[in-house]
Amino acid sequence: MPTEPRSQEPIPTAPAPVPVPPELLAWARQTFDTQEFLEGVGEIEATGGEPLESFITAVEAAAGGP
Repeated sequence: MPTEPRSQEPIPTAPAPVPVPPELLAWARQTFDTQEFLEGVGEIEATGGEPLESFITAVEAAAGGP
């Protein structure tokens, strides 16, 4: 079975980690609800989630995209 030649491009490396400011960590810890998160994950696992097409427009709008 013939193989395709490999590209000579270098393998990209992961970007350098960026430190998270302590204020952001404190805010995240105060606002994150573990129970709510786990319930959401359970719902996704049970239902299979939603197709990307059903919510991508809202994500793009929230991100200021197209």
